[in-house]
Amino acid sequence: MTKLDENQRLNITISGFILKRLTYWAKCHGKPPTTFAGQLISQQVEANRELIDAQIAELARLEGISKSELERRWETETKGN
Repeated sequence: MTKLDENQRLNITISGFILKRLTYWAKCHGKPPTTFAGQLISQQVEANRELIDAQIAELARLEGISKSELERRWETETKGN
């Protein structure tokens, strides 16, 4: 999976309309849009940490496996991509 002590690159697709708005918003903060987008995503993941953990636990429960088993499976699947 990912190395937790290194920054990772993520390719995303957004509409031209959203990119234009993101660019303006980033300029208001004196940052490039890619930097600002990364900060926005990071903030949302942190803000939703408990929800994400609950969703992982629920999916694992529905599959009849432990949360750590589900996470290990996902990590294995991600290594192939």
